[in-house]
Amino acid sequence: MDDPRYLRQVLLAEIGPEGQARLGAATARVLGDGGGALPLAYEVAERYARGAGFGALAAGAIDLAALAPADLVTSPPARAVLAGARAALAEMRAALGLGGARPGRAGEGGP
Repeated sequence: MDDPRYLRQVLLAEIGPEGQARLGAATARVLGDGGGALPLAYEVAERYARGAGFGALAAGAIDLAALAPADLVTSPPARAVLAGARAALAEMRAALGLGGARPGRAGEGGP
């Protein structure tokens, strides 16, 4: 992938050109269904995933309680932003083979 938008990521040892190609071939499950209670979380997750260079985006659940626990972050908007960012990061880690299960998905364990 020779897109200059991703140059900073390509320079990271954890990603490199091969990892960026993996992201480009992967699908990030970060889109909401339009009726959810977390529109800000989905918006943040979508922006991060698009910025990372995922090849496609699909619907996926974001578990606010698992990704942004209320005992750590009390402001609802801040919790939504944190959950969205962590959801996108989990998708990146999974696409790059850097982590196990995607945390914060419905029916899965937390972080």
